[in-house]
Amino acid sequence: MKKILLFMTFIALLLSSCEQKKATETKETEIKAKKEAFQTTNTSKQFKTKSGKIFIITEEKPSASLSNITITPKGFTEVNNPLKMKESDPFDYALVADVNGDGFDELYVITRGAGSGSYASIYGFSSNKDKSVTPIYIPEISDDDFVKIFNGYMGHDKFYTEENRLFRKYPIYKKEDSNAKPTGGNKIIEYQLKMGESSWILEIKH
Repeated sequence: MKKILLFMTFIALLLSSCEQKKATETKETEIKAKKEAFQTTNTSKQFKTKSGKIFIITEEKPSASLSNITITPKGFTEVNNPLKMKESDPFDYALVADVNGDGFDELYVITRGAGSGSYASIYGFSSNKDKSVTPIYIPEISDDDFVKIFNGYMGHDKFYTEENRLFRKYPIYKKEDSNAKPTGGNKIIEYQLKMGESSWILEIKH
């Protein structure tokens, strides 16, 4: 009788061990699958200026909500060093336009947040007479700007160009509006590119 009980206990422990091992393997497989799903992947796109210079945008995605973006100039006469944007929102699209009117196109990279607001951000890169490329300084939106300019702003915005003018368009949300149904119409803001003390500055045109 004791031998039978010991044997049954052994079988129960063996089955329990197998189930635990199977559960562990399943969990490890799920973790591995998630890691592979968010594994760094590279995508590249090229954008050409009217003078024939190239901007190569490479995006690495270590996760679904973060990207490492590299802008590699090509064909500039003096410097073609890569410019990096680390841990930004994912790349959405890019614009090429001569907003400052100096005869040389800039590159504008638009990223978009992964959240429900789908907030857009813009990064600029200026051509220095097609000799080199430098980042454009873009001030953060201040609390005062939100009150005076970005009234009703809750994301879902889009940057676009028309005849080398840069605009930002967004739906206006009223207090009672849900995220999916803005009812305040649309607002369009124009930007201008000005030379600062040490670099170009992209600012709202008042």
